[in-house]
Amino acid sequence: MKSTGHHIAYEASLSISDGYTGLQSRDEYNAAIMHIFDLIKASYTLLMTNSAAPSLFLSITVFEEIAKVHAGHMRSKEELETKQRVKRSKDPLFNHGKKHRISIDPLFLSSERLYTSIGKERVEEIIMDYETGKYSALREKSLYFSRTNECLHISSRFISINLSAEHLLIAIELFGELFWGMTAVASIASDETDEIFLRTCSQSF
Repeated sequence: MKSTGHHIAYEASLSISDGYTGLQSRDEYNAAIMHIFDLIKASYTLLMTNSAAPSLFLSITVFEEIAKVHAGHMRSKEELETKQRVKRSKDPLFNHGKKHRISIDPLFLSSERLYTSIGKERVEEIIMDYETGKYSALREKSLYFSRTNECLHISSRFISINLSAEHLLIAIELFGELFWGMTAVASIASDETDEIFLRTCSQSF
């Protein structure tokens, strides 16, 4: 499957905005990792209470925050003078769809455990739906209600527990794939998310 996420990540590395100048130290990196770790734990807690919609929203937020760390790591203090400064609205790391494509990349989502838990064809389908932008709409649909000409849309009636579980497993896979081994803090957190992965897989949804 063709990957486009790394092209967007590279584009994002070439500029900075007032909204995100990059992580400037190991401590900042670790703090960002632990922030994402907390989101994963919260998503799991919500999933276990059958709160599928808010769990899904947090997993998608994990995708976005992972993209900011992954693509923004070259926005370091030493590199700032060489970067083009853009408005926040032009920063790829403040565009939901682009962040999704950075994270939901086949380069990061080809592990045997993911294929076993979700299914290879389903993983590829999810990747494609984020590539085309179809699944990026889930971010709002999982959080906000709306009333169209056809009907009232309530998130809890639209989002299935299975869809939420799939997204949590992908979030955990990305976390481990991109952050394990980067720092001791990141590795310990990744090991803990592996346990959440196993507990999630053991549930019958």
